[in-house]
Amino acid sequence: MNFLKTNQIKIMPLDLFTAFNSEHLWLKFSEEDQAKAEQISQGCTIKGGRHQSFLNALSSICLMKWLKITFPQMNYHQLDEENLLTIWEFVNGTPININNSNLILLPEETEDLSEFYIPQEWVDIPRFRGDYFLPIQVNLDTGWLRFWGFVTYEDIKKLGIYDHTFAQYILPEQVVEGDLNLLFLFEKYSLSPKPEYQPLPILSKEEKYNLLTQLLTLDTLIIRHRLNFFQWAVLFSDDDCRKYLYQKYQPLSLGAWLQHNFNQAYDRGWQHLRDFADSLDLMSNTPPLITNGVVMRSGEINLQYIYQIQDEQQLKIAAQRLSVLPTDTIYKPQVLKALNYIMSKSLDDDTRWNAAEGIWRLEPNNPNAGLWCGKRLNLGVDINGVSLALVIGLLPKSATENSIFLRLYGINDAYTLPHNLQVNIMDQETLVFKQLVARDGDRLLQYKFWGKKGECFWIQINLGATQLSEAFVI
Repeated sequence: MNFLKTNQIKIMPLDLFTAFNSEHLWLKFSEEDQAKAEQISQGCTIKGGRHQSFLNALSSICLMKWLKITFPQMNYHQLDEENLLTIWEFVNGTPININNSNLILLPEETEDLSEFYIPQEWVDIPRFRGDYFLPIQVNLDTGWLRFWGFVTYEDIKKLGIYDHTFAQYILPEQVVEGDLNLLFLFEKYSLSPKPEYQPLPILSKEEKYNLLTQLLTLDTLIIRHRLNFFQWAVLFSDDDCRKYLYQKYQPLSLGAWLQHNFNQAYDRGWQHLRDFADSLDLMSNTPPLITNGVVMRSGEINLQYIYQIQDEQQLKIAAQRLSVLPTDTIYKPQVLKALNYIMSKSLDDDTRWNAAEGIWRLEPNNPNAGLWCGKRLNLGVDINGVSLALVIGLLPKSATENSIFLRLYGINDAYTLPHNLQVNIMDQETLVFKQLVARDGDRLLQYKFWGKKGECFWIQINLGATQLSEAFVI
């Protein structure tokens, strides 16, 4: 019986061209399919599941199109995109329900078909347990997907090798049934029995919260390996817990700050700098900067001189001096006017940031003050006994670019950073483009840079074996 091939020949249009090489199903994907998958995958992090989600989205798009044309009489169901993204961030695989049986698509970019890997979530979590598992070879260069067979749940339990290190089952190529006709025969005539499975433990809300707290500081690539599998499975199978973890790894949108939308920031423990500094008893005043170069008369700054400056270096010096004036100065209106003039006149990032800081200290809600937020970075566990405060400033640079200013403070009793504390600033490919290292007595580390709107960057803080990181989108 070869009805798959017969149906394919009769009704498959050329734009969904399929080919069979011996027993394997091949599907050609279009540029539109690829673009749609890439758009979907933007919902996952680059450091985590973005490429994984792209391969899964592409595979499910193509297979669903083929199934609906080849077997229109069957009932198909997929999870919504939001739920799929929360899965793909952590685990490879896409569930498709056909006539109440679960097919799990497992795409990989590989030339090695000697074995394939099935994450344990698709086998041992009752809610997500698959009945059939389809390994897919993805070739992005040639535009083909190769569905090289399937295995059943029973095959995995009887013949699979369990890998404790990566919480997955490994099956050799010989176990894979290459003829997908048999899969649909099994499904049509219910030839594959519904096995019993081990239920997951029941945890209280408090127990789930305690487990989530243990995972909050971990890299997305290792999060599923920190707990024992069944603890992780309870969290992963709970939509609210899984969504909470997923959202924790999504980049913090700095662009939203410019629209005065701080909901995401507040949810992650960020505060406006004034509130943040007050709550931690931080000094909101910045460290003294260069103070020479501004004309002084009778102990007062000659503000009129500033409007005559044409040299960028002199503007920078003026901004530095004005930015550290006492907040109760009687010349506040004149100083604000001068600083706003410098903002409009200067094209230099350092000058503009000095002016913006001065404006913020005198009038935080001024549009030229930039947007500043801070967050305590211990998440309930101090780093080697030291608490840290991360402050991020955002300042528009052009219509398509924003400037970023980050500061990391020590907020222990001595207000100093631990020796050799390291800050890595990484681009959206997670390549380090700036590294800062604390020396003895340093009270803060700081760095200014700029990026295009929509670009991502990471801030990673390391001290000994402890690591904290957070992602941002400009």
